[in-house]
Amino acid sequence: MLDKNNRKWRDLATGKLELKTDNFGLQMFLKRSVTRFAAPQPPGELEKAVEELYNFFVKYERILGKELAVISK
Repeated sequence: MLDKNNRKWRDLATGKLELKTDNFGLQMFLKRSVTRFAAPQPPGELEKAVEELYNFFVKYERILGKELAVISK
């Protein structure tokens, strides 16, 4: 698992890094996050989004192994 401070988490949350996945929950999570950052956000929002994304991957690490392998490259 990538460290929480890795730049890839920020890129995923903002849509700079596109991740193809069959996991519907992750698709929805990423879509909500990318949509939120399409407009300017107050300070600290990106850090909260990265924390939520990281925690989502920790919680579902077992079923998101394929996605983790892709972003860990």
